[in-house]
Amino acid sequence: MVTIEEITHISELQKLNHYWQMLIEYSNSDNLFVTYEWISTWLKHFWKNKPILFLLVKNNNKPIGLAPFLIDQEKDRLIFPINAYSHRPDFVFISNKKETLRIIFGYLKKKFKKFKLYLHEVETHSPLVQLLPDILTECNLINIFKESHASPFLRITTDWQTYFKSKSRHFRSEQKRKLNKMKKAGQVNFVKVSKLNQCNSAIEDILNIERNSWKEKTKTSFTAVPGLKDFYSDLAYICAQNGWLQIYLLYFNSKPIAHIYGIVYKNKYYALKTSYHESYKKLSPGVVLFNYALQDVFESNLKEFDFLGVESRWKKELASDVRKHLDIFIYPRTPTTVFLQFYEHKFKPLVREKAPFILELRKKIKNAFVERN
Repeated sequence: MVTIEEITHISELQKLNHYWQMLIEYSNSDNLFVTYEWISTWLKHFWKNKPILFLLVKNNNKPIGLAPFLIDQEKDRLIFPINAYSHRPDFVFISNKKETLRIIFGYLKKKFKKFKLYLHEVETHSPLVQLLPDILTECNLINIFKESHASPFLRITTDWQTYFKSKSRHFRSEQKRKLNKMKKAGQVNFVKVSKLNQCNSAIEDILNIERNSWKEKTKTSFTAVPGLKDFYSDLAYICAQNGWLQIYLLYFNSKPIAHIYGIVYKNKYYALKTSYHESYKKLSPGVVLFNYALQDVFESNLKEFDFLGVESRWKKELASDVRKHLDIFIYPRTPTTVFLQFYEHKFKPLVREKAPFILELRKKIKNAFVERN
């Protein structure tokens, strides 16, 4: 018999842990951001005392699926657990994904007479993208898919030397020049942090770097955003206990000047955060540290280095591919939502193909209006 169990408060999450771990194991998911460890830590710091709706689907008391929703009371909708510091949320399935999705959305439709969902940053290869349209049609719901950002990653299929030689002569020369420049200027040390007893000093050094980075001025550093320091501190301890933590630190004359805060999960390296000390900008500390970290990841026989976030020039230089994402909006069927679906799925692609200048003009007008106001 198929049943659905609701978890509506963060304090109840612990009783899900056993089933959650089973789902992760049997689904073969390698997505860090759907694990109990990640989501429970994220909720603790970014969704305090706010309502959640986690749906655990069981078949004869065995877990077959998990749908993690937050209740956004301000906008009267369900959303995924994600913000600027999390990525790529998703459902977790074991088997028969389409039927499990059908059960979840059938349940939601009965529970809410009218409901809205906003599923942000869903990977295009997720089963949600392939299976949702048919299921939502069955449920008389409208889905609107919008392109989100693409995130660079490096698929590791060779050894370090082969990868490095595949880069342009200019790239290789610049990497070597910047490292030699730093070594000539002073003492250079690299440290990899993975153990629990290293966490305290590593976090202190990271905070020191963040306070002196350009991110402090833009209010995006660990120390400038309320709660961010505690989130990454807690996450470091939890990941160290699980053998997942992998922080890289660069020291110049014994002073911490750059960091990459990362996690290794299912043979993938996730570079969650990085920054450097602004006073040492001329020594290119970020470039030097990433070169070291990438070489170490290659030598550790990991299968991927995920840069996360949006595309940028320096990420493109190092990456081999991009992971595309979609934002998925789900609404009750009304004349307005039917029109919106037509506009996004039919009209815009047609204009993009036949008359792309119209969309460019619209974008310029919109940007000009924003700047003016």
